[in-house]
Amino acid sequence: MKTITIILFSLILNSCGTAKDATTSLNTDMKSQPLNGNFIVSTLNSHNKADKNLSLNFDAEAERVSGHSGCNQFSGTYTITTNNSISFGPLVSTKKFCQDNDTEATFLQNLQNTTHYTLEDNKVTLLENKKELITAKADIDKTSQKQEGNLTFRYAASSRGSYTLIEVNKETVTSQFNRAEKENVQSCSKDDWNALKTLSESIDPKSITNLEAPSKAHQYDGAAAANVTITVDGQQYSTPTFDAGNPPKEIAELVTKLNSIAKQNTKTKD
Repeated sequence: MKTITIILFSLILNSCGTAKDATTSLNTDMKSQPLNGNFIVSTLNSHNKADKNLSLNFDAEAERVSGHSGCNQFSGTYTITTNNSISFGPLVSTKKFCQDNDTEATFLQNLQNTTHYTLEDNKVTLLENKKELITAKADIDKTSQKQEGNLTFRYAASSRGSYTLIEVNKETVTSQFNRAEKENVQSCSKDDWNALKTLSESIDPKSITNLEAPSKAHQYDGAAAANVTITVDGQQYSTPTFDAGNPPKEIAELVTKLNSIAKQNTKTKD
């Protein structure tokens, strides 16, 4: 009888342990699905918006989002954690006047309200908890255009008294020339984009990681410390730090063009 009691007690303990392990497994955070590429918005608050030219472009490597909100271009950051949780940082956009401001405002606000997402069969759904906010389908044709769709340029320079940040993709030019100012976002013109593409075609992105800086005044704060990053198909290639105003000759024209485009767009805004 004593032996039977011991066996039953052992079975109960094992059963409790198994239940505890199962509960622990259920509570374990699940790894989120990767979210990357271009998507065309189908619905907004469950209403068909396929004709409104709304789009989302996720860059998983840089954790940045950009796209078209119906009239203006927008960009910003996003963060994905476990269990497909997602949050969007502050979004900035161009300032063109639009007749359909309601759709644009709702679209951008829905992005800010998003807490989770699902990704299935090339369709992403953005949710506020369980409420469906936005659905979008992968733009397969655009995603396949690797050279243009996944090509971006970034120039950054900073010192104790100065700051410059320029980011350019096929759709937008984002610039900031003062840490205290907000980012300025303008549309990237076809001519400017083609000029950047032409310059980039003469540069092997992999080679820029080994460029030699012609001067090193930034090491003693004699010049702002600068670098250039080219992203191709999600792979980033960055130059070593160089003096702002004196880049390696291999990227000198590219740096000049990036600054010219950004400053031109800032003047246009002013």
